[in-house]
Amino acid sequence: MKKILVVEDDESLRETVQDWLGFEKFMVETAADGQEAVEQLQVNDFDLIVLDWQLPYLNGIEVLRRYRGAGGTTPVLFLSGMSSNQERQACLEAGATEFLPKPFQLQDLSKAIKKIIG
Repeated sequence: MKKILVVEDDESLRETVQDWLGFEKFMVETAADGQEAVEQLQVNDFDLIVLDWQLPYLNGIEVLRRYRGAGGTTPVLFLSGMSSNQERQACLEAGATEFLPKPFQLQDLSKAIKKIIG
């Protein structure tokens, strides 16, 4: 079973995504802020990271830069309500594998995840 870290500060969205991915047969861990995400990534291995941009303490771009800078290679699906080409490019340049703009349908999230990790 594939293990996914979902990093999202919006509790309702985080729980919805966690429940949906559980229904889709993924093991899911969550983090509510950037610092918690960094801590989880230091002690756990994941098959995919679903990462929001706007997070408390450390934003998603900074989390991703630190993770990649420390040698992290897990694919990252970046979520953001900031979805201009410039923001999308910033995510990809920081090391994101894929970008999914908010709001999104849960089926689109599943498609993006399956595209990345099968």
